[in-house]
Amino acid sequence: MKTILKIIKITLISAFVLTACPVNAFAEVSNFTKVNEYTGNFTDIKDTDWFKEDVISSFETGLLKGKETNTFDPYGNLTLAEAITLAARVNNIYNGNSSPIENNNITGPWYQPYVDYAVENGLMMEGEFRDFEKIASRAEVAYVFCNTLGKENLYNINNITSIPDVDKDTLYHEEIFTLYNSGIVAGSDKYGTFNPDSFITRAEASAIVNRVADEEKRISARLVNDKDHVLINEIDGFTVTSFSPDEQYIASQMIKGKYIINLNGHKLFDEKDTRNERVELLKDFILSANIQNPLILGVDSFVYNDVSQLLTVNYTYDLEEKKVIQDAVKEKVEEIAGEILKPGMSYIEREIAINNYLVSSIEYDKEAADQLIKYGKVDEKYYNSFNAYGALIEGIAVCEGYSEAFKLLCDRAGIDCIIVTGELDGVGHAWNRVRINDKWYDVDVTNNDKEEMANSHINIPMAISDQYLREDSYYITDDNFGELERGTSEQYEYYNYMGKYVEKDNIYDYILENIKKYDYVTFRTSSDYTMDSLKKTLNRVLNNISGRSSLTYITNVGVVYVESKR
Repeated sequence: MKTILKIIKITLISAFVLTACPVNAFAEVSNFTKVNEYTGNFTDIKDTDWFKEDVISSFETGLLKGKETNTFDPYGNLTLAEAITLAARVNNIYNGNSSPIENNNITGPWYQPYVDYAVENGLMMEGEFRDFEKIASRAEVAYVFCNTLGKENLYNINNITSIPDVDKDTLYHEEIFTLYNSGIVAGSDKYGTFNPDSFITRAEASAIVNRVADEEKRISARLVNDKDHVLINEIDGFTVTSFSPDEQYIASQMIKGKYIINLNGHKLFDEKDTRNERVELLKDFILSANIQNPLILGVDSFVYNDVSQLLTVNYTYDLEEKKVIQDAVKEKVEEIAGEILKPGMSYIEREIAINNYLVSSIEYDKEAADQLIKYGKVDEKYYNSFNAYGALIEGIAVCEGYSEAFKLLCDRAGIDCIIVTGELDGVGHAWNRVRINDKWYDVDVTNNDKEEMANSHINIPMAISDQYLREDSYYITDDNFGELERGTSEQYEYYNYMGKYVEKDNIYDYILENIKKYDYVTFRTSSDYTMDSLKKTLNRVLNNISGRSSLTYITNVGVVYVESKR
């Protein structure tokens, strides 16, 4: 439960010296097979086009054809009839039908059998559209494609609750959010702008079709939220977490072990800033980046030359050793993800799976923690207990290792997560904070690793968390400290989520019923439930149950553990 606060030494020199990602598939829709061979058929598809592979794949699976023999017309628009036809083909193949949808109505429009199929198979409501030959809007395409597959194949891989130009008054807003959260669409910019009323191109339609049919091509989207300025982005093969574009740049260079970082073009300081203010600002950036990005693996010191605007960073590990550790940790993260992340898991289920893996595979390093408390430093043999390598590979860590491991696995699972530093019972501590529906909830994996009070610190709202965890400002840049909107709802808290929240008036009945079946029971109730009330309740239980000699209990901010002895 203790953490080393990374101390950064500062040296001043010279005249004035200072300072949307792919998601790994969990399953595959196997009925979509190759029926055509692409041999450079379309002359209007270039190697540099972002949509090239989507066009080829949709052509080879028979879902999209060219406009002409040798052209695809990627920037052409899609009519509503064409969109419904595409959705019907996808649904037909998904349901295992190898035969194409036939047109038995020779006198009707070419698209009539596809419209009939879509209505009959629940892809759209009868009478939903009147003009099938009009150009389809993006919102209409979202509506049509939302029901092409069963719900088990449109499970959430994202946690998107806000889209800049989509709200409850937007036509087909529910279908649009479904496609965002299942990784089918991600918007046209970093904010996730959808443009619901604009027209969709054939190239964009090919991308949507492929993501519907092939789960490997779905995208884990982290949209930029202007409210709290937490940036979590993939840069050069690493997930980089920061609180500003300038910090993101510095962090991305530090992860790669860059000894000299050129800050030309980054306006970090105001002209009126004093020397000490500039020093503190740089230290703020580097300390925050170091805590939020476990694969930086520690910083010993830095030097900034105000004339050349070059930042020189000295790391805990040399570049070669750093890369070995990074590769080992990244490989382990992939191995764990393949083991614990299953098809159809919700955002919170993935979070719980990560927590459960860590508490079952890591041993708390009490020796390292005790030495740190006693002497303010630790022997070299304990260094890895304070990082993700110790937690994930060696299986032993203190809170810093737990929180770094949780952060890396959340990054891999598409869960927005940061590391928080502070104190617990007056001792240095590190834990995590995850974003759920645009609000941040606390997760303390270290304290979830207790047999009697298992998982008592998952998605804790602010009112409960702040009773025992005291955050400091080291983990976040000063400008953003206190700016992240904390969650207040208890609905995502572990025991609430698992249906194990018990109202105070029902505690006696709950304990009595469960203690008869099991030797122990754990549940959550109101955090103002007093120790005296619990003792009185347990005496009543003991007087009304046979074959038990005593009841022991532990309670902490609303979580109650009761064990019986025969």
